[in-house]
Amino acid sequence: MAAVQTSEEIQAILSRLEGEEITTLQVLGINSLKSLSPMPDALAGEKIESAHVSDRMFTVTTADHQAIFDLQRTGKLVWLPKAEPYVMTAGSSRPTVRLVLAGGQGLDLTEPAKTKRITVTLSTSTRA
Repeated sequence: MAAVQTSEEIQAILSRLEGEEITTLQVLGINSLKSLSPMPDALAGEKIESAHVSDRMFTVTTADHQAIFDLQRTGKLVWLPKAEPYVMTAGSSRPTVRLVLAGGQGLDLTEPAKTKRITVTLSTSTRA
């Protein structure tokens, strides 16, 4: 079994996100999206203002939205030097979540088992 990522390892990946523009956020785990509004496509075109981790949860904040990701016990954050929206193909492993950035990079949230436990909660920013 692979070692669980530490908060420091997760934050090192998240630090790459600040200032980047979101192209798409795909929540591919069937039960992973825990909010109904806004939908993930609402983040398209927004710039990431901050991204920080606390324990196994991390938050990505834009001017208009906040996304909270809970990696649960076994979830892993993987940086993608080249990222495109996920398309199902034979033999490919589907991530639970994929974030694609305008610069062509992105990240996947993956899990070792078929039971998807990573959760995503989206909300509208409450800043005035």
